[in-house]
Amino acid sequence: MNIVKRELRANLKPMLIWALSIAFLVIVWMVEYKSFADNPAINEFMDALPQTLLSVLGMQDFTLTNLNGFIGSISLYLYLLLGVQAVLLGSFIISKEESDKTGEYLFSLPITRERVIVAKIIAATINLLFINIIALFAMLTVTMNYDKAANFYSFISLTFLALFIVQMIFLSVGMFVASVNKRHKKSGNISVSILMATFLIASLINMVDKLDFLKCFTPFKYFETAYIQKHMSLEPVFIIISIVIIIIGISSTLIYYPKRDLYI
Repeated sequence: MNIVKRELRANLKPMLIWALSIAFLVIVWMVEYKSFADNPAINEFMDALPQTLLSVLGMQDFTLTNLNGFIGSISLYLYLLLGVQAVLLGSFIISKEESDKTGEYLFSLPITRERVIVAKIIAATINLLFINIIALFAMLTVTMNYDKAANFYSFISLTFLALFIVQMIFLSVGMFVASVNKRHKKSGNISVSILMATFLIASLINMVDKLDFLKCFTPFKYFETAYIQKHMSLEPVFIIISIVIIIIGISSTLIYYPKRDLYI
């Protein structure tokens, strides 16, 4: 428990910066929605844009003049931003004992490395959950007086649940990369490169229907808000795949990190 508190204190400032930044962006986006709401000119403008461009932006399945559709159109960017934060946190929280030169002291204490890693996982999960809740609170607050569909709150709840699952996927990826990479300075770069590669795959799938079979390789396509909006649920197969990836990432971290020499 002391290690969890230590990690939360150590990451408090970055956590607050990320939470407030995401909340600010959400507020700006939702204030901007006022100019889109029930404006037929927006639909005409969107129809005039090339379908390829809309696909790249992840806006091909949404109507920007209603609240659910507008939130769906910005959800891809929330996935990206929260994913970047999660993968960097996963990489940093594992490798920081080496970058901060505190590894020798921490691992000389009468405590196993596995226990340290579990405490770090708990602290990182709390970190992600806090940012997710702040972003959700910001969206609910700024849309309080907007006209909403009957399923709005179910849609928002499922969307942010999906965001949290994707955050956990990239957290586990970042932790795994840091646990097997002996050079802590490269862990963050490799982790972000993996995330951007999956984002690129998602963009290609949006543009080329024949690449739909690649959806399993990119968390950005697991919980599409167009599907959530239509079915008011998350696809069970991708929930299972997500859980498997998270378990593999965390389990591999617990297996590989205790076995390797620290780079001090």
